[in-house]
Amino acid sequence: MLYAAFVLWLLLIVFLGTGVYRLWAGMTRPAWVNWALLPGTLVAEMAYIFGCLITGGEIRHARLMPADSSKGAAADGEPATDASPRLKVLGPIIASLLALAACAAAILGANALLGEAVLDQFARQGATLPKALPTGWDAFWKQLSGQVSLLKATCEMVPNLDWLNWRVPLFAYLALCLSVRLGPVRRDLRATLAAAVVVALVIAVIAALNKKFSGLMEDLWPLLGYIYATLLLTLLASLMIKGIIALTGVVRGGEKRKSRAA
Repeated sequence: MLYAAFVLWLLLIVFLGTGVYRLWAGMTRPAWVNWALLPGTLVAEMAYIFGCLITGGEIRHARLMPADSSKGAAADGEPATDASPRLKVLGPIIASLLALAACAAAILGANALLGEAVLDQFARQGATLPKALPTGWDAFWKQLSGQVSLLKATCEMVPNLDWLNWRVPLFAYLALCLSVRLGPVRRDLRATLAAAVVVALVIAVIAALNKKFSGLMEDLWPLLGYIYATLLLTLLASLMIKGIIALTGVVRGGEKRKSRAA
């Protein structure tokens, strides 16, 4: 059940990362979003290009920061990597798998070097993800209500962090950049989801063969919870900001119509 839960949370993290990127790209110029997420953009795109190359694919052109970045067009200003893996089905999955693995490895590296203070505070808040899938209707709603508690604990964690310690803001920034870019930008989402399932299956097989590896999942679970909670909070905050902007536009439009009618 632990690995089934891992698959679920990893897939949700991919969806959350994609949603956050799309919201930001819709509210401002996508090129600005990519500059803000530069570490994650570099890691994800370079790993995907390498994945295309090792499958015998063709790289026609690759541009991480296109010059055209018209506001409001989600496709403009996004990384324009014209790369096609050779293998029709396995090629995109392998390339997406490498992009996913590269971002995950970068998150693990940032956590090992910078994330101790953040994860310690996250653990003190009692924030964690369930390690088993719900097996009934009541369990489903209990886990769903647990998401509110997770958001509350994450919000309470933020002001308690030592932001004057340079490791804290740097880790928070790198973790957010890399987590958002776990989701594909202009690549096939289905290939990325399949790659996430492959990652979980590989971990499960290795853990079954090597008992020493089985404890690694327990050690990584707080980091998985932090990434998920951060993306969920970021997505909800972005939705609120977008809603406020839309509501402000509606109010201003109504005021202009009234002034014209008068």
